[in-house]
Amino acid sequence: MRAAVSVPPYAGVKVWTTGEVESRRIPSLARRELVEWMGPDHPALPDLQEIASELLTNAIIHANAIWVRMQLIPESGFWRLTITDPGNSAETPRARRPRPNETGGRGLLVVDALTNGQWDTHRSPAGERVVWALLPR
Repeated sequence: MRAAVSVPPYAGVKVWTTGEVESRRIPSLARRELVEWMGPDHPALPDLQEIASELLTNAIIHANAIWVRMQLIPESGFWRLTITDPGNSAETPRARRPRPNETGGRGLLVVDALTNGQWDTHRSPAGERVVWALLPR
C-alpha cells in the first residue's frame, strides 16, 4: 500500500497541451483551476489569476509552447506561482515599455507591479523555461 502524500493547502499542479486544448483557452482554464485550488473568495485569487494568465499567454505566444505547466506552492509569507514550458525559444522574458500605439507588451509590467518585482526566469536542468512569481500572502 502506498503512503498518502501530504499536500499543503492551496497547492496544485496542472499541465495543458495545445494538442488537447486550444491554446487561447489555457489562460481562462488556469483562472478556473486557481479557483478550484483556493476557493472563490480567497483575497489573493484575483492577483494570482492575472499573473497566471499573463505568464501563460507569454509562454504560448512567445515561446510557441506545445505544453505548459502551472504550479502553485504556498511558501513562508508568499505564494510561488511557476509557469513552465518546453523552452523552445531562446528569448528570455523581460518586462519592457511598449510604445503607446502597441496593443500588447504590457503583461510582464503587470506581473512586475503585482509582485513588487519579485519574479524571474531560469532554465531547468532539462532545458525547460521556468518563470516564477512571488505574491505576498
